[in-house]
Amino acid sequence: MTTVVITDCDFGDGSVEAEVLGGGFRLAQVEAHTEDDVISAASEADGLLVQWAPISKRVLAALPGLQAIVRYGVGLDNVDVEAAARHGVQVSNVPDYCIDEVAEHTVSLICAAARRLSPLDRLTGEGEWAPNLVPKPLRFADDPVGVAGLGRIGQAVVRRLLGLGFPVMVYDPLVGPTTFPELRRASSLEELGSWVNHLTLHMPATPDTTGMCDGQVIKALGPRGHLVNTSRGALVDEDALLAALNSGQLWRASLDVLLHEPPTGSSAELTRHPSVLATPHIGYLSTESAHNLRQRAAARLKELLAVTSGGA
Repeated sequence: MTTVVITDCDFGDGSVEAEVLGGGFRLAQVEAHTEDDVISAASEADGLLVQWAPISKRVLAALPGLQAIVRYGVGLDNVDVEAAARHGVQVSNVPDYCIDEVAEHTVSLICAAARRLSPLDRLTGEGEWAPNLVPKPLRFADDPVGVAGLGRIGQAVVRRLLGLGFPVMVYDPLVGPTTFPELRRASSLEELGSWVNHLTLHMPATPDTTGMCDGQVIKALGPRGHLVNTSRGALVDEDALLAALNSGQLWRASLDVLLHEPPTGSSAELTRHPSVLATPHIGYLSTESAHNLRQRAAARLKELLAVTSGGA
């Protein structure tokens, strides 16, 4: 009997996963939020389904029977992939999950800022019938957007923005010019920020990208600028972002992801800031996305464990 542990999951019980895995599997679902929690809960596990639980080198060293890990989602930020490889543990994500949802959430945030919806809603709710209290909106055709990161989601964002008539510029040092060759391409994130009014981030959190949206990038974006992050909170220097918003060096930010979730410290200050539209990391959600994710994650883990539905 092959043992699979769902370390943590806020999508519901494990019924969907159990149905996909079928016979030959023992499935347990726990709420493991620390390294010690995972080690305790997964001591007999052959495979793990993971959402946010930390799968560190310490955890991997303590689970010698572990064969495979699949993360619910696109990123692998909370899994030490190099340590897993050293221990012979296969690691996968669900790379084709929630592409449309995150792209649509991102473009909605850009359109809301472009049309000044959030500040106008706040002022109207406070009894102010004064459209001149916020900067007049530009036409989409005169309101350039910079897209940083041309993976699946970044490309989906570009296509939607072009369809709406926004001028789009891009930056991605890992994706060549054959991807959207017609678009102006920046050589750095700072340069991209200097060209546009809206800057949206679509990169994974790695040692190279952590904090890449720093004070210099924000300064380049400028006092008419709007920063959008639906990717990973670690990409943004939150202290620099707060300082820029407080000083008027940056106009607005729209954030679906934060450095600390649930928000504490600088992240909490940002959620309360009058120039920030914050959503609780829900860009991936739709009526179908969670169910599809659970199905795909379980199917991928079953594939990695190389067992049939009839047993191990």
